[in-house]
Amino acid sequence: MGYQLGDLVIHCRDGLSRIHSFKEIDGNQYFVIISNRSDSETIYVPVEKADAIIRPVMNQAEADELFEYMNSISFEFNANTKQRRDLFKKKLNSGDVKELSYLFRQNYLYKKHPDEVRLGPVDLDMLDYATNNFLDELALSYNVARENIREFVQLKFK
Repeated sequence: MGYQLGDLVIHCRDGLSRIHSFKEIDGNQYFVIISNRSDSETIYVPVEKADAIIRPVMNQAEADELFEYMNSISFEFNANTKQRRDLFKKKLNSGDVKELSYLFRQNYLYKKHPDEVRLGPVDLDMLDYATNNFLDELALSYNVARENIREFVQLKFK
């Protein structure tokens, strides 16, 4: 993928980010990435491995397809804490938008069934992290102000 200076991208761990500059270190080329969440952290992404670490922000058509997928996801709860957290971590660390959308949808469904689910602080932190990263991207995809994206998403869910 040909990334340019100033491009908004999704970093697999840090979510919405911007390519701030390019840098050569020991003969290797790096993208210098600044996360939207923390402009004090500098992330160096090797240009040769960029496609495994960053991806373009999805467009509106891709987001529409993702909502079709999310609307097919049913409420799931694994009572085994270790298995549940391992699954959450795997999906969260993948950086894959479909995996993030799964976590986002489960978080949404958990909140609709608060008496049926017992989640610990670690679970909630992971789900909130996935949700915030996903909402940042949706706001860009649909050109909706970040503060209004939750209401917009409610209209997309069946």
